[in-house]
Amino acid sequence: MSLKKTIAILISILFISSSVIANAQTTTSTNAKFTFLNKGDVAPFKGTLFSVEATAKMLADKEREKQECELKIQYETDKLSAKCKRDADLLQSELDIEKKKYHIIVAAQDEEIGRLQKIATKSNDYDILWFGGGIAIGMITSIAIFFAASEIVKK
Repeated sequence: MSLKKTIAILISILFISSSVIANAQTTTSTNAKFTFLNKGDVAPFKGTLFSVEATAKMLADKEREKQECELKIQYETDKLSAKCKRDADLLQSELDIEKKKYHIIVAAQDEEIGRLQKIATKSNDYDILWFGGGIAIGMITSIAIFFAASEIVKK
């Protein structure tokens, strides 16, 4: 997964979680009233009555859900970071392999160039003999053809 996808997922998660929090805040009345009642007391306003335990449970559930959401975000972030690191390490390994391969090929080519340069610059002691032998064979062949031609003309 690319870095852009990772960032997009994280932003989406943060957007969703912030919109839920914003929605929860906007549904709360700004003129909310709160009071404690004892058994038998008359409620001073119309509303819903919760026991202390129910109120504690609601507050605890809200805190638990918040922590769960943070843990999910952290888990996804860590998972994506690990995948990104794994991909980066894999690419780095491939790059290292390609570099080694390149150096091996260049070294082999340099070695071949050096070998060919030695062959090209190596003075052969027999060069003069080959040249002289070629001239001698050419002259002998020419003289032989001349004598053969003159013998044919005499007959």
